[in-house]
Amino acid sequence: MRLSGLTLAAVLAFACTPALADNPVTTTASTQASSADIDRLLQVMDMQTMMAGMMKQMSDAQRTMVVDSFGKDASDDQRTRMQAVLDKTNTIVQQELSWRTLEPVMRKVYAQVFSKAEVTAMITFYSSPEGASILKKSPQIMGLTMHEMQPLMVSTMEKVKAAITEEIAAPKK
Repeated sequence: MRLSGLTLAAVLAFACTPALADNPVTTTASTQASSADIDRLLQVMDMQTMMAGMMKQMSDAQRTMVVDSFGKDASDDQRTRMQAVLDKTNTIVQQELSWRTLEPVMRKVYAQVFSKAEVTAMITFYSSPEGASILKKSPQIMGLTMHEMQPLMVSTMEKVKAAITEEIAAPKK
């Protein structure tokens, strides 16, 4: 289970790195949104609630993936221990990725990436009934996406694990 978690982290890290390199931050001081603009956007987006919903969806998806991967043939004792580990790791994630921790990160990223005009446009859109509806559906979208991706992730993790195992077992050159 530890190898799979580390492998998943590595896959996600490498998958995200090129996207960051291809999208340089382009706002300048003259076009940068103010702290008040960012505060208003995060408020209109109800980012704290949205992040909490996404964290719940990720937690539920992790639980399902772990149970599906390791719980099929597990004994009652193993299932109890697996549940305890999941509860413990979820508590750690909730503490480490609380809104108090994420808010400064979100504020910094939004201020770096979006111009004042873009932030104003998002505030206008997310204040509309359609924008508010889209935001409310975001956790559902995340949950359904994770559910649909689960078989792909399991398959990918099996292949990555096999490649790592093969490399470790191969004689040194």
